[in-house]
Amino acid sequence: MNNLKYLIDELKMNESNSLLRSKQETLIEKLCQQELIKEIVSIYQHKNKEFELKEIHIYDNAIVIQNLYFELSKCYHEIKFTKTKNNDGLYVIILYNVQGKEFIIANNEQQMKRIQVLLKKFCINKNFFGKYQLLQRNCLPISQAIKNNSEEHCTQVYEKKLLKDPKEFQIFHNSITIMHTLKYKPGSPKLYEDNQKYYILGEKMKLQSLENLLLNGFDFREIPFVSIIYMILQNLQKYQQRNIYHGNINLSSVFINIENETLEVVILFPRYVENSNYTIENDLYNLGILIYQITFYTTSNRIKQYVDLDLINRIHNQMADPSFKQNQYLFLYRVSQLDLLKQLLSPNITLKRAIKHQWFVTIQQNIRHQQIHKQLNPIFLPTIVEISDSLIISSSLNEGKIANFNHQQSLQDQDPEEYQPIKCQIVNTIRMIPSKRKHDEASQYLMKSKTVPNSQVKRASLPEITKQTTVK
Repeated sequence: MNNLKYLIDELKMNESNSLLRSKQETLIEKLCQQELIKEIVSIYQHKNKEFELKEIHIYDNAIVIQNLYFELSKCYHEIKFTKTKNNDGLYVIILYNVQGKEFIIANNEQQMKRIQVLLKKFCINKNFFGKYQLLQRNCLPISQAIKNNSEEHCTQVYEKKLLKDPKEFQIFHNSITIMHTLKYKPGSPKLYEDNQKYYILGEKMKLQSLENLLLNGFDFREIPFVSIIYMILQNLQKYQQRNIYHGNINLSSVFINIENETLEVVILFPRYVENSNYTIENDLYNLGILIYQITFYTTSNRIKQYVDLDLINRIHNQMADPSFKQNQYLFLYRVSQLDLLKQLLSPNITLKRAIKHQWFVTIQQNIRHQQIHKQLNPIFLPTIVEISDSLIISSSLNEGKIANFNHQQSLQDQDPEEYQPIKCQIVNTIRMIPSKRKHDEASQYLMKSKTVPNSQVKRASLPEITKQTTVK
C-alpha cells in the first residue's frame, strides 16, 4: 500500500488528525458485546503516514480497531471512487468531523457496500428538512417523509447550542449508543441534523410522557399504573446487565405509545457519564420519586417537586388499619404500593428485590381473580390478561414491546429464577382511557385483543403466588 502516495497527497491525509481513542473504561467497552461485521481493510495510519492492513470491527455506533475506537454518530461519511492505470479502482471511505479524519480503502465493491450500509445507519445524515417535515401532535414530535407521507418516525430534537459543553456533547452521543444497543427494531434510531438542531428518528410511534398524561387528566388506574412501573424496572434490568445506568428516570423521560394496542413503555433521554459514581440504585431512587409524584398528585395541576417522607409514613400507618379509608389521593391504592415507594427511596434497595415486591405479587393474584370473573362475565375490559400460569425459564430479559428502542439480547450466566416470564397480554388502556369518563364508557364493551408474542411481560419468579391470598 506504499504506492498510494498520490492518493495520500490528493486527499491531504497528512494534514488531518486521527479520530481514534482508547476504549478503556468507556461506554463502548461495556457495550461492545457482539460485532455487526468485521473486515480486513487498508487504513491510513496518521503516525506512519501510510496505509496498513488492519482488521476493523463495527459495533453499534462504533468502529473498533484493536483497543482503539471512534463513535460513528460524531462523524459524517463519504465514499470516493478513484481509478488509475495501475489498478481497477479503489473505494476510499472517509469518516470525518471537525476533530479529524479516518481513511479506509475497501478491497472491492462488495466490501464497500457492507460497510456503507452501517455507516448510513450510524453516521450523521444531513439535510433533515430536505427529506422530512416535523409535525407536532400533542406528543413527541413526528418526522413525516416528504416523498412518502405514510413514513413517520417519533423524533427527539436537540438544540446544538445546548451541546457545546463537552460533557453534554458526550452524554448526547452516549445516549445514541445506548439506544442503538438496546433497540428492538432494525433501522432505528437514525441521526439527522440541520444548522441548529439534531434529530434522532425512531420507529413510528405516538409517544406521550407520563408528565403530559398526568397533567392532562389521565386516570392512572392501579393495573396500568403498576404495569408501567414494572416495565420500567424491566428496562433497568437491561441497563444493569450491561453494567450501566440510565441516569435520567423521571416523568418527562418515560413515554407511553398511546396508539399501540398493547401497553408499550419507552424510556428516552438517558444521561450516562463515564467514570461517574452514579449507579442503578440512583435510578431506583428516581423511580421512587416518579411513583411519589403520581401517587400523591392532586387536581391542582402541580406536580410535587419534593418528597414528603412524613406524609408517606403517616398514610402508611393509617392504611394498616383495615377500617381506614382515604379518598384524598386518587392514585393511592394499597399499603404495598407505599411500601415499595418507601423501599425505593431508601439506600438499601436493589433492583432484584424491587422487581419481586409484594405490590406486583398482589396484582398478579388479583388478575387471576379477574380472569375467573371474565370467564363468568363477558362484559369485562381486560388490562393484563394472564393466558398461561406456567413459568418458563428464558434466556431473554425482555422482548419487543416493553423497550427503550430495545433489541432482544441474549443474557449469559443469569440467575434463571430472576428471569422467568409469565405469558400475558397487556391492553393499552391509555389509548382507551384519556379520561375517567371515557374509561367508564370504554368499559361498556369488550375490546377485541390479540396475543403478541413479543409483548411477554417477564418478571422474577413468583411461584408463591398461588399459595397466597390477596392482600392490600
